[in-house]
Amino acid sequence: MLISWHCHLLRDNLQGVRGKLRYQEEGKTVYILVVDDDRFANTLVQFVLSKEGYEVETADNPRGAMQMIQKREPDLLILDVTMPYISGFEFSEKLRSEGYEIPLIFMTAQDTIEAKLHGFNIGADDYICKPYNHQELVARVQAVMRRIKKNGKVGNQSIRGGAIELFPAELKVVVGGRAPITLTPTEMQVLRALMASSGQVVNRDQLLADVWNDNENNSNIVDVYIRRLRMKLEVDPDRPQHIVSVRGIGYKFVVK
Repeated sequence: MLISWHCHLLRDNLQGVRGKLRYQEEGKTVYILVVDDDRFANTLVQFVLSKEGYEVETADNPRGAMQMIQKREPDLLILDVTMPYISGFEFSEKLRSEGYEIPLIFMTAQDTIEAKLHGFNIGADDYICKPYNHQELVARVQAVMRRIKKNGKVGNQSIRGGAIELFPAELKVVVGGRAPITLTPTEMQVLRALMASSGQVVNRDQLLADVWNDNENNSNIVDVYIRRLRMKLEVDPDRPQHIVSVRGIGYKFVVK
């Protein structure tokens, strides 16, 4: 029995190594943040997904998760719903209100149709009910990442405006002689929209429609992303030289 158990463990470890090599060959390790107040559940999910080659970190409360996200935005967020102080639903809505468009999977014991519909209505990419099969978890994560990759495909052609050159497919922008700056997919889409109309005012509602497929004009998400881009690109974000505001209308990319 003991030998058999060790054989299974060795087989699992080898599968994990193969998974890691696969993701390294693709050029980018997918970073996943798991948020659940059950630390044992966190450890288990981290173990299962790490074996598949994902980089996985965990947090046992939304406040700690927010601090981690502010330092490094994950490629995927796996979020429990029932947590103290603030639910997973509330936390995801808070993230959206602050401009984060992180792909999201809810993983929870709340299995009512009402809870599932609410989760999808507020932006979930998938909804997994506890208890779950670990193979199913891996398959669902892989499916979500495939959809993200497919929907996020962009052209390889770079866009240049003065000293700024955007590389959409690589999610990078180069400003002058500085080192390349990494962008999130949404930051890239906003900057690409502005640079494609260099010197022209891009209406705020147009950005909402083009980037977020949102025709409502009551969201401040555009302003949040403009601020984030200025923090990354401008020498002085409070006195921008490249991404300037046109009062009451929108924004304009200026070539210097």
